[in-house]
Amino acid sequence: MFLSTCGALALSALGPAGAHAALPEVTTAPIAAAASPFHATSWTGSVHAALARQARLAAAVARNAFTESGLASWYGRGFQGRRTSSGDRFDSAQLTCAHRTLPLGTHVLVTSENTGRSVVVVVNDRGPYAGPDRIIDLSRAAAQRIGMVEDGVNTVTVKRILPSELPVEVAQAPDGDTSSQAIANSGR
Repeated sequence: MFLSTCGALALSALGPAGAHAALPEVTTAPIAAAASPFHATSWTGSVHAALARQARLAAAVARNAFTESGLASWYGRGFQGRRTSSGDRFDSAQLTCAHRTLPLGTHVLVTSENTGRSVVVVVNDRGPYAGPDRIIDLSRAAAQRIGMVEDGVNTVTVKRILPSELPVEVAQAPDGDTSSQAIANSGR
């Protein structure tokens, strides 16, 4: 029934002798961007810029070449025991951080430009929310490792680390110790 109605409407548009009736011409030319009122505000410009930044960050993360510089802060007392974005409970004694765009579970090397010290942390939360100039929030333990607890805010470089690039800590015996001496000194 529906198809027969559509067919009847199409035939009526052809006119009495099957000739095409005069229909208005439809143009498919693109509308100029300047004519659109949506591109004229600073808000839309900032949204477009933020989306472009996020796309560049996502592309850098995808090719494992993520590096970012900016301000870091740390958080601790007020968030202790709360759930993070990853679902874990926040523990300020762990080496963790909050980042806006990096995937949860990503390891990053955070290097303080003031002290030159570095720490490897795991992204387990989203943030920072203190301001747009901050790029990462560190746990108190991570902030202590790079010497920024007293300052509260520090300029840092954040670099993504692949699991194969993670540093391995190895216990080292003092010079002159042999294996048998090290075992004997360990109390075994």
